[in-house]
Amino acid sequence: GMKSSWFGGAAGAAWATVFSQYTAVYFFMRWLCSKPKPKKPKNVNISDAIMELTGGDNSHGKRRRRRFYEAIKSFGKGSPQNSSANSLASKVASVSRKKVTNANRFTTRGFLAGKFKSLDLLKLPKAEDAKEFAPFVIPVTTTQVGRVSGYVAMSHVVSSTLGTAAMAAQQVIVSLFYCLCPFADSLSLTAQSIVPSIVERAPSKGRAHALRKSMQNFYKASAVFGIAMVSAVTQIPFVSRFLTSDPAVAASVKSVAPYLIGFFSVHGLFMSSEGLLMAQKKLSFIGRMYACFFIAVPYFMLRVKKAALAGNSAIDLTSVWSVFIIYQFVRSVAFVTRTLQVQRHTDRAAEEAKAKLSS
Repeated sequence: GMKSSWFGGAAGAAWATVFSQYTAVYFFMRWLCSKPKPKKPKNVNISDAIMELTGGDNSHGKRRRRRFYEAIKSFGKGSPQNSSANSLASKVASVSRKKVTNANRFTTRGFLAGKFKSLDLLKLPKAEDAKEFAPFVIPVTTTQVGRVSGYVAMSHVVSSTLGTAAMAAQQVIVSLFYCLCPFADSLSLTAQSIVPSIVERAPSKGRAHALRKSMQNFYKASAVFGIAMVSAVTQIPFVSRFLTSDPAVAASVKSVAPYLIGFFSVHGLFMSSEGLLMAQKKLSFIGRMYACFFIAVPYFMLRVKKAALAGNSAIDLTSVWSVFIIYQFVRSVAFVTRTLQVQRHTDRAAEEAKAKLSS
């Protein structure tokens, strides 16, 4: 490997990650800003086609002539449903339907063609556009900072007090952790994509029923995702031997596996609730909750560090993850409770709208 501290070892891996991100952005922008080139229609030489059908036995197109003669002979034979003419017509209709479908198919390629330039990244947004996004700035920023604070505090405690073996085990655990999280995260993203179209409707029984049904379906999917992720976590003790050759590191990884089972058993439920709340624009609640977590999680993590520095030999990697699992359960209960409360408000609004119409 390279001996340079700027490009070798972990620094080289970090640079590779950075460049891969910029490369991905380039390809995405190229896809969005460039429309596909229209296909040129093929030129058909009718004279050659006629010569093939009327040529001699030794000329080119023997198989085509045979099929053509068989089609002509079959015009007077059999039922119309079984005739070659009807078969040919059905094929033409099928091709026509495919052309119409392809013509109407939506694609994101070229979506920003003529609407976006690289220099636009350096321009400030228009005042009216900024006003539309203003209500989301503080809640979303608070949410992201609150999320990150827990991971930062955990990494700080592990690296500053628990030793190299715990740091290595934490790296293995976090790698597996981040591999599994996107499965449940997709529930939140899906809810944010689908549910807003229902929320925008006027209060009614149909709207309330659709939102309740959506919530039930997401929670059912959460149960399926939870079982799948927990099943994957149970394999960590067997997989860890392929990720480290150090027995102490492998033992630490195995000791944290039960905490990961608890975390992922409710992670799908939490992410579904978060997505449903975001879709219904309950951003103030989410922002306030993560503002509390921003203070609470680092506080309890630092208490673990204080106990370790005081000489408490019982402090290990599981102590850090026990704080994190409590954080997961608390936010899951809070978000599910809030989701159910919002649904009750939706049902009440539907009843009030029905009473107004009847009166």
